[in-house]
Amino acid sequence: MPAPSYNFPRAARLLTPAQFDHVRLRRAVKHAGPLRIAAAPNNLNRSRIGLAVSKRVGNAPTRNAIKRRLREAFRLAQHALPPGYDYTVSIRPHPTVKMQQYKRWLSQAASQLDQHWKKQARRSNV
Repeated sequence: MPAPSYNFPRAARLLTPAQFDHVRLRRAVKHAGPLRIAAAPNNLNRSRIGLAVSKRVGNAPTRNAIKRRLREAFRLAQHALPPGYDYTVSIRPHPTVKMQQYKRWLSQAASQLDQHWKKQARRSNV
């Protein structure tokens, strides 16, 4: 079996306002630390992520550092996250933390959101 690829191609990102709106309108949200993570099934075999970092979080270097760490956390955790979801991550103001902490928060919220969507699917099948 080939080793999983840890690249972060354009196809792994939410890029358009319509893609962000699709996730936002589904209303499945979990909070983990300063992160507000929303998820919606995407009917693909991979998960995708979109980041929203407002100016309230800090100046441009601070916001960019947070986005770099979040993208890296997603890139490294993408094979451990439940597949088939689009995630949007909104960030509240906070001191910048290490990438591993973002990875823990992302994994924790993703597993809770996966449970939420599986529970929704069972309800609709009953």
